[in-house]
Amino acid sequence: MSERPQQEAEIEIARRTRRSLLTGAATAAVAGIAYRLWDRRPQIGMMHRPQRDAEEFNRAISQHLLNPAALSPTYPASRAVKKPYPNGLIGIRKDLDPASWRLQLTGLHQPQGHPRYVEDVAAWQYRYHPAFIQTALEIDSEADIQQAGAAGGMSEDNPKKPAPGSTPGDAPDQIIPTPTPASGPGLLLTLADIKSLPFVEQTTEFKCIEGWSEIVTHGGARFRDFIEAYPPLRNPDGSLPKYAFLSTPDGTFYSGFEIAALLHPQTLLCFQISRRDLTPAHGAPLRLTMPIKYGYKQIKQIASITYTNTQPPDYWASRAYDWHGGL
Repeated sequence: MSERPQQEAEIEIARRTRRSLLTGAATAAVAGIAYRLWDRRPQIGMMHRPQRDAEEFNRAISQHLLNPAALSPTYPASRAVKKPYPNGLIGIRKDLDPASWRLQLTGLHQPQGHPRYVEDVAAWQYRYHPAFIQTALEIDSEADIQQAGAAGGMSEDNPKKPAPGSTPGDAPDQIIPTPTPASGPGLLLTLADIKSLPFVEQTTEFKCIEGWSEIVTHGGARFRDFIEAYPPLRNPDGSLPKYAFLSTPDGTFYSGFEIAALLHPQTLLCFQISRRDLTPAHGAPLRLTMPIKYGYKQIKQIASITYTNTQPPDYWASRAYDWHGGL
């Protein structure tokens, strides 16, 4: 190549390089400004509005394509694991006196005629004492379940326990208020009341959002039978309220559900696992089993249920997870 064409080529290369650098710098600056403006926008459950909107859009498409009434696969009980993993212990109080457990049920249709009626379910006091921790740990130990503390924290050697700051909502400056406990007129149900409903046993696959699953046998009462036995106050048009809010005795863990999901035939108020009474780590005396949803929605140690037309808060949804938690 002659000297002149080579010089012209070098000049053109330098020009294009400068232009590319300037274009890249301008693009990066605009992107940085846009991100800062976007990052300052209000969050919905620790997610920025565009992210939450995109998540809701994806969920709507999924619900449109998939039949929400479809049944999860069932298996012979022989396929079930003998010692299911106690996924998630947040909100479980192992110092709870089992004799003090009641299911606080509000939002009902004419509860006054029921023998379990009280004017204010919040007047009921759950009892806690360190002595019950040892009993709970012994029960879990007999079932070969990993130990946990009074408030349900996983033991330090549990490989599934997240490192500090690794779970959404762990940041010390992120304060998420606990919802107001159930109150007002309603029922204080005992476990015997739940067990009086038709018993159902099912063996389905429990799926964790962390990427693992196992086949488990659960036993209890269908939530649809529970609603029929303890009907909620209907809307003026005769329809059921749209949602239900469930929480643990101290209110530190809570979940919100659409009534339609609770009426699914495989949704159980569960008091047995592996054909034995629930252990404390598995949410004794009562938990929710929902094969159509991930494990983080299957709340344990349920102590209150409130029917409502307002979408209730949800522990994990307030920490950047999907409110619905559907598979």
